[in-house]
Amino acid sequence: MAGSASPEDSEPLFVLEPLPELSGVIESFGASNPLFLIIGFGSALFLLTRFEDPLQKLWTTSLGAIGFNYFVTESLFYTMIFTSVYILGFVVVWTAIRWEDLKAWLGIDRARILSIVSFIICTWILVVLGTAIGMPAGPGIVICGLTTAYLWWTYYSLEPARA
Repeated sequence: MAGSASPEDSEPLFVLEPLPELSGVIESFGASNPLFLIIGFGSALFLLTRFEDPLQKLWTTSLGAIGFNYFVTESLFYTMIFTSVYILGFVVVWTAIRWEDLKAWLGIDRARILSIVSFIICTWILVVLGTAIGMPAGPGIVICGLTTAYLWWTYYSLEPARA
């Protein structure tokens, strides 16, 4: 058959080869100059306290983190991973500080939180049952999520929430 090869001979579509080096990259922070680490973390704290606007705090410290991480790790791949983790942490802390405003803005109440939690639990139960009968995990999550979403949508279409 023309063009066919064994799966072992084909190249994978997505390879995360640098990730096994993560422990070595993290150790590079310990091996770098302590004075540079103190200056880097101090400048991040200075920028976090200097500006009032949270988005200005985010982009200034993120740009600083990109430069700092690239100088320490010498890898743009790990620089972006560490900067993404920093941005995620910043957003989580900012959300926790402004939780009451966020709840009011999004209209989150106990019924909505209970509804979302029940959606996640029901999807998880369907995925567990699906993998028990031999359904692949990746497509199973999508199919079970769509099934739960359809049932959830049907319930809320028939029984609208009363205020």
